[in-house]
Amino acid sequence: MGFQLKRLFSSPIFIGTLALIFAGLLVSLVCAGLKVVYIEASTWFVIVYLFLLALALLVTICTNTLHKYRLALLAMISIGLSINVGHIGWYINATIGVLQAMAAGLIFVEITLFFWVLILGSGPGTYLADLCGTGADGKGHMLPMTDVAKARTSYRQTINMATNAAGGASTITDYYSSELNQSVMSGKLRDSTTGVYKARALYAYDANPDDPNEISIAKDEVMLVIDDSGKWWQVKKDDGTVGIAPSNYITRILS
Repeated sequence: MGFQLKRLFSSPIFIGTLALIFAGLLVSLVCAGLKVVYIEASTWFVIVYLFLLALALLVTICTNTLHKYRLALLAMISIGLSINVGHIGWYINATIGVLQAMAAGLIFVEITLFFWVLILGSGPGTYLADLCGTGADGKGHMLPMTDVAKARTSYRQTINMATNAAGGASTITDYYSSELNQSVMSGKLRDSTTGVYKARALYAYDANPDDPNEISIAKDEVMLVIDDSGKWWQVKKDDGTVGIAPSNYITRILS
């Protein structure tokens, strides 16, 4: 799981907010350097703290580990949001223009921190979490919305190959229902990417009306996973409905 800067470019919101916070910190740092005698010692700590915080967020995004450290980052961002407000109030009321400019830079930082709290504090399944790819499942996997189209395309290609190999089943549901019945009857419930096992929905998911292959699932709903390869899993519900659902919304039931 190496550092890849291209991961950052999959989320324009993070690009914009990181650019804003680094610009605000740069302005604040330059202004503080011009009027060192008027700067409180704690201000230097705040600037360094916020810089390291922004750097940490950048690293977690580029290493695809944001889902692992989301709550820790959220706590540290909340602290930064609180302590930064006090310094804005202190310098914005100054009579020296450079200090007021410094306060303006800190305001940019505050705006960014506010957006980060909204983004990282939004749970999986919410608009912001899906938009920025911050949702995670019980196994720590992410499903950025920028990958959804690719995942759907790849999935359809796999299904088409499978149905053709199966003699041209009339529907995807027919193909997987047949496969499931054969597995159950033979007693061979396979493991991992080719297995059939029980799973539980971590979050509710509403199927895309434009994709007939998707199915809606309710939170805590128990279902059978027929195919867990890729980011979209083939599942069978208790009512017999077979379709695909995003893998980061489902977790395996360990018995």
